[in-house]
Amino acid sequence: MTQPFKPFRGNPSDADIARLREFVEIVAAGGVTAAQARLGKGKSAISLGLTRLEERLGLRLCERGRSGFRLTEQGQLVHSAAVQLLNEIGRFSEFVGAATRRLEDEITMLADDSFVFAFADPLARAIARISDRYPDLKLNIRMTSPDQVYASVLEGSADLGFTALIRNSDALDATSVCAERMGIFCGRGHPLFNRDDATLSYDELRRHGFVAAEVTQEEAFSEFVRGLMIKAVAPTILSRMIMILSSRYLGMVPIEFARYWVEKGAIRELRINGGQTENMCYLIHRKARPLGLGSTIFRGILVDELREQ
Repeated sequence: MTQPFKPFRGNPSDADIARLREFVEIVAAGGVTAAQARLGKGKSAISLGLTRLEERLGLRLCERGRSGFRLTEQGQLVHSAAVQLLNEIGRFSEFVGAATRRLEDEITMLADDSFVFAFADPLARAIARISDRYPDLKLNIRMTSPDQVYASVLEGSADLGFTALIRNSDALDATSVCAERMGIFCGRGHPLFNRDDATLSYDELRRHGFVAAEVTQEEAFSEFVRGLMIKAVAPTILSRMIMILSSRYLGMVPIEFARYWVEKGAIRELRINGGQTENMCYLIHRKARPLGLGSTIFRGILVDELREQ
């Protein structure tokens, strides 16, 4: 007659954790026989370790034998808990490494292409701070379109995104960190370039071609833009600026980004009632992919620098 398992007591020992690691590998392999190569052990040794783990936990973890390998309901729960425990142990090791300034990690962050103009200083300070603290950390930073920032974080090819793209998603964690002022501009050769702002009207703007962004704006401003004559769409700030410089299109770009061309006299802002807006800018990451320690530290530094700005 099989003796009943005793209930689990106390905290997991080193031996318990080692057997839980083996259990996770057995499940990943799909059975005891298949796990031999992964664990570098014979079938009998693996089976004995699995039995000892079951005795220690007081649970039947799996059915194994001629009928194949199958987790019990209790085994499924233990497997899930074991994966979480082992991940936390790994994160603890990372934190210890960070405490001794030996953090080795790789961070990929994508940011809206216009942000290099408005937020170059806080971004540079954040990069300097984390590089000084953790010189072994590898940073991959790329400026791109807001849609590409959003898509890359969502698909997992980027750890962090810094964007003004407004799009509700249950898959993303978004933290507002700063704001970006936007205005409507025209090129030097455009019919409205020499017009006095006081004489401009919304109806007159509607008679000229407008290059729109693919980014959803704040609701009231979106209504303003929808009433204009959209003749072109450009996904990046730089591409919209080229269209504006052609003097054939009106377009909306960040005011700080436009400063260089304004000072050259190549473009001007059309200051019309309702023609300015402020976009919130967000740091985003995917909920289903918890940030590693390096990304978590870098995100915290970025939040501090951007909010101070």
